[in-house]
Amino acid sequence: MEVQIKSCIEGASQARELTVIIDVFRSSNTIIASLAQGADFVIPVGKLEEAYRLKKAHPDHLLIGERKSQTPEGFDFGNSPSRAASTDLKNKQVILTTSAGTQGIVAAEEADEILIASFANAGSVLEYIRRKNPPLVTLAPMGFESSEKAYEDEQCALYLKEQIKGQPSDFEAMKKKILNCKGADRLRSIGREDDLRYALQLDVHHIVPRFNPEKQRLEPIHL
Repeated sequence: MEVQIKSCIEGASQARELTVIIDVFRSSNTIIASLAQGADFVIPVGKLEEAYRLKKAHPDHLLIGERKSQTPEGFDFGNSPSRAASTDLKNKQVILTTSAGTQGIVAAEEADEILIASFANAGSVLEYIRRKNPPLVTLAPMGFESSEKAYEDEQCALYLKEQIKGQPSDFEAMKKKILNCKGADRLRSIGREDDLRYALQLDVHHIVPRFNPEKQRLEPIHL
């Protein structure tokens, strides 16, 4: 099995075959938390205008996300995995738009299959990949605003690659370094230490969010 890492929006657009979108701070974890809390699905959206249009068409859907780390006007709440994890989302539907993670999903048009991963569901994503045993896996760490490599995303991609290849990984060492990276400082600066703690848990969810291209939404696979 070949494993390649393709970073940011350019990397996502080059992704082929089974593709894993990684946005540790915070989109991946918001998606995972939403599905873990019972949401039926998450609709990933690139443009704000499309998100507002979908909310108008489906007023019962929750509209969540961010631009430049802030909650846009009229949204139900921001791109916060800890908030999603503390909300009863059973039988709810979610519209999500973010600066990085959802952009990668939209950009990965050439991928055969798209999954969402973070440390929180790494074990389940790895199990899914092993079962599928594709010839190629593309890991797409999305970075800051999908244009600048982010240390936490690159480290998560490295962790997944090491695990796929049967190489040793030291999550605790990675975590210590991530806690001192620019992305962690940014979350602290906007008062989201709760999201920082949530995003750096390992294997706490057994959900693999998988993109359904026909319905244009992320649906949970439970492992």
